[in-house]
Amino acid sequence: MSEKILKSSLEKIIENEPHSLRSYVAKEAMEQESIQSFFQDLSQYGCVSGMVSSLIYYSQTHQFFDEFFDEINELRCRFEEQIGQPMNLGHDLKNHLAWFAFEQTAFDLANELEVL
Repeated sequence: MSEKILKSSLEKIIENEPHSLRSYVAKEAMEQESIQSFFQDLSQYGCVSGMVSSLIYYSQTHQFFDEFFDEINELRCRFEEQIGQPMNLGHDLKNHLAWFAFEQTAFDLANELEVL
């Protein structure tokens, strides 16, 4: 899929779902030089790599978690149901779940847009 079509698809998500996790991820992807590379790199390296500049510091991930709590909890519950066990949440629950939610939403978007 061309960058132009990807950009158009992401713009529609931002317009139609302005306060959603999907919109947040779409905005982050739109800020990148290559949208396709962003999704590919994220799927390979994750948020822990620091490539998502808005989710580097604990203050940022905690704010993201608080803002999208309901969507994050829904993603977590669905994921735990799929794997049949609770997630191993590490030492900082908000940070871990913020990164998980961003990555999972990006993965779902990439599949929807046929980037991966």
